[in-house]
Amino acid sequence: MKRIFCRYDMVCDNPSGAGMELYRMPEFFEKLKGMETDRMHLHGFYEIIWFQKGSGTHYVDFNQYPIAPGSIFFISPGQIHSFDRRHDQEGYVLKICAELFDDFVNMTCVTVQENDSAALEMLVGAMEEELRKEDCLGHKEALHSLVRLFIIMVRRSHAGLVPTALNQHKASYKAFLTFRRLIEENYCSLHTVKDYAALLNVSTKTLTLYVNECSNNSPLELINNRIVLEAKRLLRYSILSVKEIAFRLGFEDPSYFGKFFKRLVRQSPADYRESGNNPLLTE
Repeated sequence: MKRIFCRYDMVCDNPSGAGMELYRMPEFFEKLKGMETDRMHLHGFYEIIWFQKGSGTHYVDFNQYPIAPGSIFFISPGQIHSFDRRHDQEGYVLKICAELFDDFVNMTCVTVQENDSAALEMLVGAMEEELRKEDCLGHKEALHSLVRLFIIMVRRSHAGLVPTALNQHKASYKAFLTFRRLIEENYCSLHTVKDYAALLNVSTKTLTLYVNECSNNSPLELINNRIVLEAKRLLRYSILSVKEIAFRLGFEDPSYFGKFFKRLVRQSPADYRESGNNPLLTE
């Protein structure tokens, strides 16, 4: 029976397990060849992919990212991605059960400084060691803490390469992050800035000021961009009809969804789907 998406959830299948798996590349590509390497797919778990050596291209949600030493990808549940067929890379792939983790706050690809690699490598080694201690006290908590520390160090290293003027302790920044999380949780049902301002218990004017301080997009643009991204995923990689997709994304009138999509993408939903030659619809 056909599924809506090509999806893999094996990291979280065993509730008594650690909810975490760690692979080394290139062994990762050999072990999962043909399953989640060359073709587009999504997960129900988080994935951290650290490329230490090699080249090539990583495709994430209709964008192409060059693979280079020091590049780290953060893939959240629901994101669609694939690798090219080069597979000459070395590094690590870490899979984390969604129940154990928080959102990556829309990080997709970052670069770490070379002089931080040794410390990050030590943390990965500590994860490998802890994964062998599944019967020890605090096993899951230790793994979770190691991954959190790894991400903190990655963010610090990346910030050293790409400094930002944003003050992460300001109320505006914290509200912006909460707004992005609320969009992720509610984009199928809430489509207006007023809706999200109410959830944040602020006025639409205040929310707009916060977002303008932290982003080049307006609040409405961020909301619409998330809806369009999901529409593209469903049109390109699902077997749902355009009408079903419209209802799934909270549009009561499919024709209005069509106009909304065409205004932002410059193609009708049907034309966009046709341009991708969706294999799921022709099997």
